[in-house]
Amino acid sequence: MNHHDNDPIKRMQAALPAEMSIELNTIAQLKRKYVATDRDGTLAAEVNKILAEAVQPLDPALPPSLENRSVARGMALIGPTGVGKTTALKRLFAKHAAFSGYRDVSSGSPLILFSAPSPCTVIQLGRRLLFATGYPLERDLPAHRLFELAGKRLNSTGKIVLAIEEFQHVVHNVSLRDQQLVADILKALMEIERITVIISGIETLRPFLALDPQLDRRLTKVYFDQLEFEDHDLINDTLRSYVEAANIELDQIEARTKALVPRLIHASRYAFGLSVENIIKAIARCKQDGASVLKVEHFATMYAAGTGKSASENPFIVDRWHEVSVPSFDPNSQKSPPPAATKKKP
Repeated sequence: MNHHDNDPIKRMQAALPAEMSIELNTIAQLKRKYVATDRDGTLAAEVNKILAEAVQPLDPALPPSLENRSVARGMALIGPTGVGKTTALKRLFAKHAAFSGYRDVSSGSPLILFSAPSPCTVIQLGRRLLFATGYPLERDLPAHRLFELAGKRLNSTGKIVLAIEEFQHVVHNVSLRDQQLVADILKALMEIERITVIISGIETLRPFLALDPQLDRRLTKVYFDQLEFEDHDLINDTLRSYVEAANIELDQIEARTKALVPRLIHASRYAFGLSVENIIKAIARCKQDGASVLKVEHFATMYAAGTGKSASENPFIVDRWHEVSVPSFDPNSQKSPPPAATKKKP
């Protein structure tokens, strides 16, 4: 018997029709590609600043070490759903020399990364944190005990950088008292346990951080903004880059006359990350059809399949596409007017 027979993923892949395998392979190939913008440089610079503070000695008369390091600071990465926060963070962590091997908890990397579940109570957050460190939690513990244990566990394993994605799940729909408890936990991790904390989430993190001035001061804020129509060149260059990587062509005349890029920006809720996802899905649709030229119809088909919307509600089809209400796929997302533009990294 083939040893792959018991792997359900491989069995399902092998059973798929050929055209669907082409689509999946295209998506997998293009997802490995990354288009850097100036915000990646900003993110890297801010992460390096908090790391530089993390290695400062508490006692300047002695060399820095795990035991002799300063009180930590942190960072909050904030932006609407789909702007690319998770992708940018994971790419930075994967490329940063300090975090090599972070996906393996047994590695020497000082980083622990996980996503907060939805919904997420304080106790669930503590349990998820201990689980991420490889700690075998076998009994129920109160929140304060969970985080005392987590702090000691992080230090004993050398995991002194903690990154938690989707942090809005921890503070959504909870009382001000519980939000203050979460703020106190973050402060204790940084001030007492000297753990560098990185959190990311949508704009509703802003009022949470504003509740506690001490926490607010201790966290550097990095904002990933929505796109504007002035970001046309950025998305156009990104589209061309992915088309080239897929070894196909773009119908340039149609793209220009039918305003493909503005339609794409609108259909992607002015979010850079969603724009990239939609480009990849449209290219996969093109390849699945056996075509070698990417056309607007591939975007329209992709959008209809993903949203279930009719042609009259499809921004890639209707003339007054800018008036189409684009659905949100995240119940926690809040559409706001497009702020400052994101410029492509030179």
